[in-house]
Amino acid sequence: MGKVSRRKFLGAVGAATGVAGAAQAERGGKKAARKNTANPGPELRDDVRELVEKTPFVDTHEHLWPEAMRVAALSKPDPKIPAADFSMLFCHYVDSDLQVSGMSGADYRKLTSNDLAVADKWQLVEPYYNKCRNTGYLLCARETARILFGEDDLNKDTYQRISEKLAAGVKPGFYRHILRDVANLEYCQVNALESPVFNNDEPDPELLAQDLWTVSLSTALSTDTLARLTGKSIGTLEDLHGAIDWCFNTYGPRAIATKNQCAYGRPLDFAEVSDADAAPLFARYAADKKSLSDAENKALQDHLMHYCIDKSAEKHLPVKLHTGYFAGHNGMPLEWLRRNASDMCPTLKKHKNANFVLMHIDYPYQDEAIALAKHYSNVWIDMCWAWIINPAASVRFLKEFLMAAPASKVLTFGGDYRPVEPVVGHAAIARRGVTQAITELIEEGWLSENDAPDLVDRIMRGNAHELFPYDSSLKNWRRA
Repeated sequence: MGKVSRRKFLGAVGAATGVAGAAQAERGGKKAARKNTANPGPELRDDVRELVEKTPFVDTHEHLWPEAMRVAALSKPDPKIPAADFSMLFCHYVDSDLQVSGMSGADYRKLTSNDLAVADKWQLVEPYYNKCRNTGYLLCARETARILFGEDDLNKDTYQRISEKLAAGVKPGFYRHILRDVANLEYCQVNALESPVFNNDEPDPELLAQDLWTVSLSTALSTDTLARLTGKSIGTLEDLHGAIDWCFNTYGPRAIATKNQCAYGRPLDFAEVSDADAAPLFARYAADKKSLSDAENKALQDHLMHYCIDKSAEKHLPVKLHTGYFAGHNGMPLEWLRRNASDMCPTLKKHKNANFVLMHIDYPYQDEAIALAKHYSNVWIDMCWAWIINPAASVRFLKEFLMAAPASKVLTFGGDYRPVEPVVGHAAIARRGVTQAITELIEEGWLSENDAPDLVDRIMRGNAHELFPYDSSLKNWRRA
């Protein structure tokens, strides 16, 4: 799964590889000839596609259920895990498009339950599936069916076979097979939603690196969780700071980053609130969690968010923040999204020693995200989830990003899934998009073919290796 070399891409021949075959020499000659023309020719896309297909992604964002939960749910159904049939491909993100197209919540719950025969499930979902099969979410389901299960489409003729193949594939070790062997991912970064702060029990941290989740430490504070983890009561702001310190000292050495998705519940305008101002607010909160006004709650959250950012910088952990589009349906406050980028500017300026990863390209306000990455040295933009929200917009984003900001400031893939299977389809869509963006930039004369090998390696894996502490994190897991 190593880097695809410039020599491989350009079809070059020479002493480094000995005497090349006639066919390779002919290809190399054609490529050399077309580099001297304004139009590189139709072979270019195939060459870029081959390069992108062979280059592994570092997957910078997932929410995968623990593999053991998936395996256990086969024999003992778990209400938190959808049935192991074709509806597993419809259980995350697709559910939103289905319900926006008219499917009721009750029918959707039947679709993913263990209580309905797969034939009845298909009859239930087919009308809505046909209404929205054009979207990136549904394209991802079909790409997964094609690559993982060998079916050209997901329809009335294939849903039964897909269901059987999906269930048969769920067994110990299937995450590594799907992610490494099929999707060609080096490793994934996981925000484990089953753990309040950190998944301390991940059995395969080489494959599944773990985020330290700061929501319960700051923007949705849970002193009960912190008291349970630390074994200490928390009555003062000093106690609270100590509990947060404990989390960073205990989990930080094995973490890959910190993650906070508070943008689902509030704007990203974190005001500076001093210890002196925060201490009496927390004292009242500790006595009665409902005693603070909305403004006082925000002030306490702001103080704690800045504290967690400082701790992240101290531990050399990038700060991942949700920006842009909301998961789900019928509830997105677009005015918050419109301000995400501008709201972040004071925090970016204050914490110059912290590295910020703004997720999901801030869709549909991706121009502002590019502007932040171009202007602020401590900002990276992550394309996780974006490829299936809007594949066409994501291609445009990547092209425009590479024309404006340093190529070192973009991360190009994260599946952002709970089920592992659709990561395959999402990675395929991302590879198609990266191929299209790079090819078009070369065809339009903005990039040279000579730029492609190093650029592709950088944006698909190299930037992630430079930014995130994968090697030290894994070393600390092995010591634990």
